[in-house]
Amino acid sequence: MTMTMREILARPRARARKFLVAVAVTASAGLAASCAGEPPDAKSPGTAQKPAAAVPPASDAAGGDPSGAAAGEPGEPGEHGQEPHAGEASRVTLTEAAFGTARIVVEPVVAAPAVSGGVGLEVPGQVELDPRRVALVSSRIAGRIERLAAVEGDRVVAGQPVAYIYSPAFLVAQADLEQAARRANLLAGTEDERGARALVDAARRRLRLMGASDAEMRASADGGELATTFALRAPIGGSVMEAHLLTGAAVEPGAPVFTVADLSVIDVVAEVPERSLPLVRTGQRASVRIAAFPAMRFEGEVERLRDALNPETRTVRAVIHVPNGSRRLRPGMFATVQLAVATRDALALASGGADAGAAATAGSDGTVLTIPESAVVTDGDRRFVFVEVGVRTYERREIRVASLAPPGSSTPGAMAVVVRDGLRAGERIVVSGAFTLKSELAKASLGDEH
Repeated sequence: MTMTMREILARPRARARKFLVAVAVTASAGLAASCAGEPPDAKSPGTAQKPAAAVPPASDAAGGDPSGAAAGEPGEPGEHGQEPHAGEASRVTLTEAAFGTARIVVEPVVAAPAVSGGVGLEVPGQVELDPRRVALVSSRIAGRIERLAAVEGDRVVAGQPVAYIYSPAFLVAQADLEQAARRANLLAGTEDERGARALVDAARRRLRLMGASDAEMRASADGGELATTFALRAPIGGSVMEAHLLTGAAVEPGAPVFTVADLSVIDVVAEVPERSLPLVRTGQRASVRIAAFPAMRFEGEVERLRDALNPETRTVRAVIHVPNGSRRLRPGMFATVQLAVATRDALALASGGADAGAAATAGSDGTVLTIPESAVVTDGDRRFVFVEVGVRTYERREIRVASLAPPGSSTPGAMAVVVRDGLRAGERIVVSGAFTLKSELAKASLGDEH
């Protein structure tokens, strides 16, 4: 058959198209087989399949127990713990040398009362004067300070002279009393005696209102030498906190000359965060620490809560009455105040103020399990502790905890934590050296991967 030139040229193109279609079909079949987990040549006819070599489990290959009791192997979940994630190690055994280097410290889990026991709401504060124990020393008449009998820092008693003031009005009042007394003596036994005695009493009252003492009035009435100055006396006993005027300064009636304060009882004003306000009440016990005497504790109680909230710090001021017989607390000192808070109240507030949250944490006997916060190991959002299960052998166990530090406490890291789940009372846990155990488990896990 005679073919045209066009048919001759079309035959190679048809063969090429068939070849490309065959290649595409083969590639598609290989891709589908690989997605299904089969080798690409599983469907290819005429290819010999070699059986895959069996890979023994890691525990069998190492000659260990597949239960995970050896270091670096996954262990069985504890009775109260969370199930370990796949591939995680749960136990570690230290050699004697490693144990000595790690300085492991183990303590038992403690069951503490949830109501009678207490935790501390720790807030900053400042030492201030009790306003009811502060007095301004001022003159009742005009004059000039001739001499100061006390200076700032001196301790005075009630009625002690602290300054001497020259006042013409005081001199005139003394002279009036002297003349009235002389006239009353001259008119003794007459009809005018009664009126004369009334003038004497009026002159005495005038001097008393000026602040004159009985001795000064008696000297004037007896005709003695008139005092050129009168004594300005302290109305209360205490320490001279401030001197407002110096010698030679003019004095106006009511103008303060000294500030005297009784420091035997002092106020410590604590800044309580707004969200912690439900935990504070009047009569609540408080312990005060200051930087000058870090080993000492000054005990007091909340006397009152101020009504206004500080809009800048969002705090309410709690005024704590503290006995200060040693005079170690001084106005202006910064203080750290720890307010005693019932454990159940703190847990309830931390759970959003619901009593159910605290009840869920507390046991049936009204106790909660507490552990030091240093015992808790953090891994992302998960929390673990190491439980002693044998000689130098420790098991990592996942737990759920709740902080005992009330919201707003300035030092929550110093508090213990409450165990919600994962431990039992009496179990011994690592409270120091847990980081070393965590590192050993991490190294064991890396070894298993290789």
